[in-house]
Amino acid sequence: MALPILLEGKDLLGMAQTGTGKTLAFLVPILQALRPTGELQVLVICPTRELALQVGEEAARVGSRIGVRSTVVYGGTSLGPQRQALKDGVDLVVGTPGRLLDFLQSAYLRTRQIRFLVLDEADRMLDMGFIQDIRTILRKCPQSRQTMLFSATFPDEIKVLSGDFMYYPEEVRIEPEQITARGIRQRAFLVQERDKANLLRRLLQAEGLDKVLVFCSTREATAEVSRGLALAGCRSSSVSSLLSQQNREATMKLFREGTLRVLVASDVASRGLDIDDITHVVNFDLPHTPDDYVHRIGRTARYGKGGDAVTFVAPGEIPRLREIEAHVGQPIPLTELPNFPHPDPEPAARGGSRRPARGRRRGAAR
Repeated sequence: MALPILLEGKDLLGMAQTGTGKTLAFLVPILQALRPTGELQVLVICPTRELALQVGEEAARVGSRIGVRSTVVYGGTSLGPQRQALKDGVDLVVGTPGRLLDFLQSAYLRTRQIRFLVLDEADRMLDMGFIQDIRTILRKCPQSRQTMLFSATFPDEIKVLSGDFMYYPEEVRIEPEQITARGIRQRAFLVQERDKANLLRRLLQAEGLDKVLVFCSTREATAEVSRGLALAGCRSSSVSSLLSQQNREATMKLFREGTLRVLVASDVASRGLDIDDITHVVNFDLPHTPDDYVHRIGRTARYGKGGDAVTFVAPGEIPRLREIEAHVGQPIPLTELPNFPHPDPEPAARGGSRRPARGRRRGAAR
Protein backbone atom coordinates (compact mmCIF):
# COMPACT_ATOMS: atom_id res chain seq x y z
CA MET A 1 0.00 0.00 0.00
CA ALA A 2 2.87 2.40 0.71
CA LEU A 3 4.97 1.74 -2.38
CA PRO A 4 2.84 3.51 -5.06
CA ILE A 5 2.49 6.61 -2.86
CA LEU A 6 6.20 6.85 -2.10
CA LEU A 7 7.25 6.13 -5.67
CA GLU A 8 5.22 9.20 -6.68
CA GLY A 9 7.32 11.28 -4.29
CA LYS A 10 4.56 12.03 -1.79
CA ASP A 11 4.93 12.31 1.98
CA LEU A 12 3.52 9.34 3.88
CA LEU A 13 2.06 8.56 7.29
CA GLY A 14 2.22 4.80 7.76
CA MET A 15 0.49 3.13 10.69
CA ALA A 16 0.73 -0.63 11.13
CA GLN A 17 1.55 -3.20 13.76
CA THR A 18 5.02 -4.63 14.08
CA GLY A 19 6.15 -7.25 11.59
CA THR A 20 4.21 -5.90 8.58
CA GLY A 21 7.22 -4.95 6.44
CA LYS A 22 7.64 -1.27 7.26
CA THR A 23 11.42 -1.29 6.75
CA LEU A 24 11.26 -2.38 3.12
CA ALA A 25 8.18 -0.19 2.59
CA PHE A 26 10.44 2.86 2.85
CA LEU A 27 13.78 1.42 1.72
CA VAL A 28 12.56 0.09 -1.62
CA PRO A 29 11.17 3.38 -3.03
CA ILE A 30 14.09 5.36 -1.60
CA LEU A 31 16.68 3.10 -3.19
CA GLN A 32 14.70 3.06 -6.43
CA ALA A 33 15.04 6.86 -6.69
CA LEU A 34 18.52 7.24 -5.19
CA ARG A 35 21.57 7.97 -7.30
CA PRO A 36 24.73 7.38 -5.23
CA THR A 37 26.98 10.43 -4.95
CA GLY A 38 28.74 9.97 -1.60
CA GLU A 39 26.78 12.91 -0.16
CA LEU A 40 24.11 12.35 2.46
CA GLN A 41 20.71 12.07 0.76
CA VAL A 42 18.78 9.77 3.11
CA LEU A 43 18.33 10.11 6.85
CA VAL A 44 16.49 7.42 8.83
CA ILE A 45 15.82 8.18 12.51
CA CYS A 46 15.15 5.26 14.88
CA PRO A 47 14.39 5.27 18.62
CA THR A 48 16.86 2.58 19.73
CA ARG A 49 20.30 1.31 18.83
CA GLU A 50 18.92 -2.15 18.16
CA LEU A 51 16.37 -0.92 15.64
CA ALA A 52 18.91 1.41 13.99
CA LEU A 53 21.34 -1.49 13.56
CA GLN A 54 18.61 -3.67 12.12
CA VAL A 55 17.48 -1.04 9.60
CA GLY A 56 21.12 -0.26 8.76
CA GLU A 57 21.84 -3.92 8.11
CA GLU A 58 18.89 -4.13 5.70
CA ALA A 59 19.88 -0.88 3.98
CA ALA A 60 23.43 -2.18 3.49
CA ARG A 61 22.23 -5.58 2.27
CA VAL A 62 19.96 -4.10 -0.41
CA GLY A 63 21.66 -0.79 -1.13
CA SER A 64 25.21 -2.05 -1.57
CA ARG A 65 24.09 -3.91 -4.70
CA ILE A 66 23.41 -0.61 -6.43
CA GLY A 67 26.43 1.22 -5.05
CA VAL A 68 24.73 3.00 -2.13
CA ARG A 69 27.05 3.67 0.80
CA SER A 70 25.39 3.64 4.19
CA THR A 71 26.31 3.74 7.86
CA VAL A 72 24.66 3.57 11.27
CA VAL A 73 25.33 6.07 14.08
CA TYR A 74 24.23 5.57 17.68
CA GLY A 75 25.27 6.34 21.21
CA GLY A 76 26.95 4.11 23.77
CA THR A 77 29.99 3.51 21.59
CA SER A 78 33.05 5.39 20.33
CA LEU A 79 32.50 8.42 18.11
CA GLY A 80 35.66 7.78 16.11
CA PRO A 81 34.64 5.06 13.63
CA GLN A 82 31.22 6.66 13.07
CA ARG A 83 32.83 10.06 12.50
CA GLN A 84 35.26 8.55 10.01
CA ALA A 85 32.43 6.85 8.07
CA LEU A 86 30.69 10.22 7.70
CA LYS A 87 33.93 11.89 6.59
CA ASP A 88 34.51 9.20 3.97
CA GLY A 89 31.14 9.97 2.42
CA VAL A 90 27.81 8.14 2.64
CA ASP A 91 24.49 8.35 0.80
CA LEU A 92 22.32 6.97 3.62
CA VAL A 93 22.57 7.31 7.40
CA VAL A 94 20.51 5.46 9.98
CA GLY A 95 20.79 6.84 13.51
CA THR A 96 19.35 7.48 16.93
CA PRO A 97 18.32 11.05 17.83
CA GLY A 98 21.01 11.82 20.40
CA ARG A 99 23.96 10.73 18.28
CA LEU A 100 22.53 12.41 15.17
CA LEU A 101 22.35 15.68 17.10
CA ASP A 102 25.96 15.25 18.21
CA PHE A 103 27.10 14.99 14.59
CA LEU A 104 24.84 17.81 13.44
CA GLN A 105 26.27 20.16 16.05
CA SER A 106 29.85 19.19 15.17
CA ALA A 107 29.11 19.59 11.43
CA TYR A 108 30.10 16.03 10.56
CA LEU A 109 26.52 15.40 9.46
CA ARG A 110 25.62 17.71 6.59
CA THR A 111 21.92 17.90 5.78
CA ARG A 112 21.76 20.26 2.79
CA GLN A 113 21.47 17.44 0.21
CA ILE A 114 18.91 15.32 2.11
CA ARG A 115 16.11 14.22 -0.21
CA PHE A 116 14.47 11.53 1.96
CA LEU A 117 13.79 11.59 5.69
CA VAL A 118 12.25 8.69 7.62
CA LEU A 119 10.94 8.64 11.19
CA ASP A 120 10.68 4.99 12.17
CA GLU A 121 8.69 3.94 15.26
CA ALA A 122 7.72 7.56 15.85
CA ASP A 123 5.45 6.76 18.80
CA ARG A 124 8.33 4.98 20.52
CA MET A 125 10.52 8.06 20.11
CA LEU A 126 7.73 10.10 21.68
CA ASP A 127 7.54 7.67 24.63
CA MET A 128 11.31 7.91 25.12
CA GLY A 129 11.29 11.70 25.27
CA PHE A 130 12.97 12.37 21.92
CA ILE A 131 10.29 14.64 20.46
CA GLN A 132 12.28 17.89 20.86
CA ASP A 133 15.43 16.26 19.43
CA ILE A 134 13.37 15.13 16.44
CA ARG A 135 12.03 18.65 15.90
CA THR A 136 15.58 20.06 15.99
CA ILE A 137 16.78 17.55 13.40
CA LEU A 138 13.78 18.14 11.13
CA ARG A 139 14.30 21.90 11.17
CA LYS A 140 17.86 21.42 9.87
CA CYS A 141 16.75 19.37 6.83
CA PRO A 142 15.68 20.87 3.49
CA GLN A 143 11.97 21.56 3.19
CA SER A 144 11.98 20.03 -0.29
CA ARG A 145 12.63 16.56 1.12
CA GLN A 146 10.21 13.64 1.00
CA THR A 147 9.21 12.70 4.55
CA MET A 148 7.95 9.33 5.76
CA LEU A 149 6.65 8.72 9.26
CA PHE A 150 5.95 5.19 10.45
CA SER A 151 4.29 4.37 13.75
CA ALA A 152 2.40 1.56 15.44
CA THR A 153 0.06 4.09 17.09
CA PHE A 154 -0.88 7.66 16.26
CA PRO A 155 -1.08 9.82 19.41
CA ASP A 156 -1.90 13.53 19.28
CA GLU A 157 1.73 14.68 19.52
CA ILE A 158 2.60 12.64 16.44
CA LYS A 159 -0.31 14.24 14.58
CA VAL A 160 1.01 17.70 15.53
CA LEU A 161 4.53 16.72 14.43
CA SER A 162 3.27 15.53 11.05
CA GLY A 163 1.26 18.72 10.60
CA ASP A 164 4.32 20.86 11.31
CA PHE A 165 6.87 19.03 9.17
CA MET A 166 5.06 17.13 6.42
CA TYR A 167 3.49 18.33 3.18
CA TYR A 168 -0.03 16.99 2.59
CA PRO A 169 0.93 13.44 3.60
CA GLU A 170 -0.98 10.45 2.34
CA GLU A 171 -2.06 7.98 5.03
CA VAL A 172 -1.71 4.21 5.00
CA ARG A 173 -3.31 2.41 7.93
CA ILE A 174 -3.20 -1.34 8.17
CA GLU A 175 -5.91 -2.27 10.65
CA PRO A 176 -5.45 -5.93 11.52
CA GLU A 177 -8.44 -8.13 12.21
CA GLN A 178 -6.86 -8.64 15.59
CA ILE A 179 -4.23 -6.54 17.33
CA THR A 180 -1.85 -9.40 17.97
CA ALA A 181 -0.38 -11.33 15.06
CA ARG A 182 -2.07 -14.48 13.87
CA GLY A 183 -0.48 -17.68 15.03
CA ILE A 184 0.38 -16.57 18.56
CA ARG A 185 -0.96 -18.90 21.25
CA GLN A 186 -1.45 -16.76 24.36
CA ARG A 187 -1.72 -18.10 27.89
CA ALA A 188 -1.03 -16.96 31.42
CA PHE A 189 0.20 -18.65 34.59
CA LEU A 190 -0.89 -17.43 38.01
CA VAL A 191 2.23 -17.49 40.15
CA GLN A 192 3.61 -15.94 43.32
CA GLU A 193 6.45 -13.50 42.74
CA ARG A 194 8.88 -15.70 44.64
CA ASP A 195 8.06 -18.71 42.43
CA LYS A 196 8.51 -17.07 39.02
CA ALA A 197 12.12 -18.13 38.48
CA ASN A 198 11.29 -21.73 39.38
CA LEU A 199 8.26 -21.71 37.05
CA LEU A 200 10.39 -20.46 34.18
CA ARG A 201 12.96 -23.21 34.73
CA ARG A 202 10.20 -25.83 34.93
CA LEU A 203 8.60 -24.63 31.70
CA LEU A 204 11.94 -24.71 29.91
CA GLN A 205 12.38 -28.32 31.04
CA ALA A 206 8.80 -29.55 30.59
CA GLU A 207 7.81 -27.97 27.30
CA GLY A 208 11.03 -28.05 25.33
CA LEU A 209 11.01 -24.30 24.67
CA ASP A 210 13.55 -23.78 21.90
CA LYS A 211 14.39 -20.12 21.14
CA VAL A 212 12.98 -18.05 24.00
CA LEU A 213 12.82 -14.31 24.63
CA VAL A 214 12.06 -13.42 28.27
CA PHE A 215 10.96 -9.90 29.24
CA CYS A 216 11.58 -8.40 32.68
CA SER A 217 10.46 -5.01 33.96
CA THR A 218 13.87 -3.78 35.12
CA ARG A 219 17.45 -3.94 33.91
CA GLU A 220 18.56 -5.47 37.19
CA ALA A 221 15.98 -8.24 36.92
CA THR A 222 17.23 -9.27 33.47
CA ALA A 223 20.69 -9.98 34.84
CA GLU A 224 19.31 -11.81 37.89
CA VAL A 225 16.97 -14.05 35.90
CA SER A 226 19.63 -14.84 33.31
CA ARG A 227 22.14 -15.68 36.04
CA GLY A 228 19.66 -18.08 37.66
CA LEU A 229 19.02 -19.85 34.37
CA ALA A 230 22.74 -20.17 33.67
CA LEU A 231 23.32 -21.71 37.12
CA ALA A 232 20.58 -24.22 36.29
CA GLY A 233 22.45 -25.23 33.15
CA CYS A 234 20.48 -23.25 30.57
CA ARG A 235 22.34 -21.43 27.78
CA SER A 236 21.11 -17.90 28.47
CA SER A 237 22.22 -14.31 28.66
CA SER A 238 20.66 -10.88 29.17
CA VAL A 239 20.51 -7.64 27.22
CA SER A 240 19.67 -4.25 28.69
CA SER A 241 21.13 -0.76 28.98
CA LEU A 242 23.38 -2.07 31.78
CA LEU A 243 25.56 -3.68 29.10
CA SER A 244 27.99 -1.86 26.86
CA GLN A 245 26.92 -1.56 23.23
CA GLN A 246 29.64 -3.99 22.19
CA ASN A 247 28.42 -6.63 24.64
CA ARG A 248 24.80 -6.09 23.63
CA GLU A 249 25.63 -6.62 19.97
CA ALA A 250 27.68 -9.73 20.77
CA THR A 251 24.84 -11.18 22.86
CA MET A 252 22.26 -10.50 20.15
CA LYS A 253 24.51 -12.22 17.61
CA LEU A 254 24.79 -15.34 19.78
CA PHE A 255 21.00 -15.44 20.19
CA ARG A 256 20.37 -15.01 16.46
CA GLU A 257 22.81 -17.81 15.67
CA GLY A 258 21.18 -20.14 18.21
CA THR A 259 24.19 -20.38 20.53
CA LEU A 260 21.98 -18.96 23.29
CA ARG A 261 18.69 -20.71 23.97
CA VAL A 262 17.22 -17.94 26.13
CA LEU A 263 17.64 -14.18 25.92
CA VAL A 264 16.40 -12.17 28.91
CA ALA A 265 15.63 -8.57 28.00
CA SER A 266 14.22 -5.33 29.26
CA ASP A 267 11.72 -3.43 27.13
CA VAL A 268 14.57 -1.97 25.07
CA ALA A 269 14.12 -5.15 22.99
CA SER A 270 10.34 -5.12 22.70
CA ARG A 271 10.25 -3.19 19.43
CA GLY A 272 12.21 -3.44 16.26
CA LEU A 273 14.00 -6.71 16.90
CA ASP A 274 13.71 -8.92 13.84
CA ILE A 275 15.00 -12.32 14.91
CA ASP A 276 13.89 -15.40 13.03
CA ASP A 277 12.31 -18.38 14.71
CA ILE A 278 11.69 -17.11 18.23
CA THR A 279 9.37 -19.87 19.42
CA HIS A 280 8.32 -18.38 22.76
CA VAL A 281 8.02 -14.98 24.38
CA VAL A 282 7.75 -15.08 28.17
CA ASN A 283 6.51 -12.05 30.09
CA PHE A 284 8.34 -12.77 33.34
CA ASP A 285 6.92 -9.45 34.57
CA LEU A 286 3.68 -7.98 33.30
CA PRO A 287 4.32 -5.12 30.86
CA HIS A 288 3.51 -1.59 31.95
CA THR A 289 0.81 -1.05 29.31
CA PRO A 290 -1.33 -3.23 27.02
CA ASP A 291 0.50 -1.72 24.02
CA ASP A 292 3.80 -2.92 25.48
CA TYR A 293 2.28 -6.40 25.73
CA VAL A 294 1.43 -6.36 22.03
CA HIS A 295 4.92 -5.23 21.05
CA ARG A 296 6.60 -7.79 23.29
CA ILE A 297 4.70 -10.81 22.03
CA GLY A 298 5.07 -9.55 18.47
CA ARG A 299 8.64 -10.88 18.56
CA THR A 300 7.25 -14.37 17.87
CA ALA A 301 4.94 -15.71 15.13
CA ARG A 302 6.51 -13.38 12.58
CA TYR A 303 5.94 -13.71 8.83
CA GLY A 304 3.10 -16.17 9.20
CA LYS A 305 4.89 -18.58 11.54
CA GLY A 306 3.42 -19.85 14.81
CA GLY A 307 4.61 -18.97 18.29
CA ASP A 308 3.74 -18.95 21.98
CA ALA A 309 3.28 -16.04 24.37
CA VAL A 310 3.45 -16.92 28.06
CA THR A 311 2.67 -14.38 30.76
CA PHE A 312 3.35 -14.70 34.48
CA VAL A 313 0.65 -13.04 36.59
CA ALA A 314 0.87 -12.46 40.34
CA PRO A 315 -2.45 -12.82 42.23
CA GLY A 316 -2.90 -9.06 42.62
CA GLU A 317 -2.26 -8.45 38.90
CA ILE A 318 -5.37 -10.12 37.50
CA PRO A 319 -7.10 -6.74 36.86
CA ARG A 320 -4.12 -5.74 34.69
CA LEU A 321 -4.44 -9.02 32.80
CA ARG A 322 -8.10 -8.13 32.16
CA GLU A 323 -6.98 -4.78 30.69
CA ILE A 324 -4.63 -6.58 28.32
CA GLU A 325 -7.41 -8.98 27.31
CA ALA A 326 -9.73 -6.07 26.56
CA HIS A 327 -7.03 -4.41 24.48
CA VAL A 328 -6.20 -7.46 22.36
CA GLY A 329 -9.87 -8.44 22.08
CA GLN A 330 -9.51 -12.02 23.21
CA PRO A 331 -9.23 -14.02 26.43
CA ILE A 332 -5.83 -15.11 27.72
CA PRO A 333 -6.59 -18.34 29.56
CA LEU A 334 -5.07 -19.08 32.95
CA THR A 335 -3.12 -22.31 32.69
CA GLU A 336 -1.33 -24.52 35.19
CA LEU A 337 1.80 -26.59 35.21
CA PRO A 338 1.14 -29.98 36.86
CA ASN A 339 2.59 -30.37 40.32
CA PHE A 340 3.50 -26.70 40.62
CA PRO A 341 2.27 -24.53 43.53
CA HIS A 342 -0.02 -22.13 41.67
CA PRO A 343 -2.04 -19.86 43.98
CA ASP A 344 -5.80 -19.45 43.77
CA PRO A 345 -7.08 -16.30 42.07
CA GLU A 346 -8.03 -13.55 44.48
CA PRO A 347 -11.72 -13.78 45.47
CA ALA A 348 -12.49 -10.41 43.85
CA ALA A 349 -11.05 -11.55 40.55
CA ARG A 350 -12.18 -15.18 40.61
CA GLY A 351 -15.59 -14.41 39.19
CA GLY A 352 -14.12 -13.14 35.92
CA SER A 353 -11.42 -15.76 35.65
CA ARG A 354 -11.57 -18.84 33.50
CA ARG A 355 -10.94 -21.90 35.55
CA PRO A 356 -7.46 -23.31 34.86
CA ALA A 357 -6.80 -26.93 34.07
CA ARG A 358 -6.75 -29.47 36.82
CA GLY A 359 -3.59 -30.51 38.57
CA ARG A 360 -3.00 -27.88 41.29
CA ARG A 361 -1.18 -29.13 44.34
CA ARG A 362 -3.65 -27.99 46.96
CA GLY A 363 -2.06 -26.32 49.93
CA ALA A 364 1.38 -26.16 48.32
CA ALA A 365 1.13 -22.40 47.83
CA ARG A 366 -0.14 -21.74 51.36
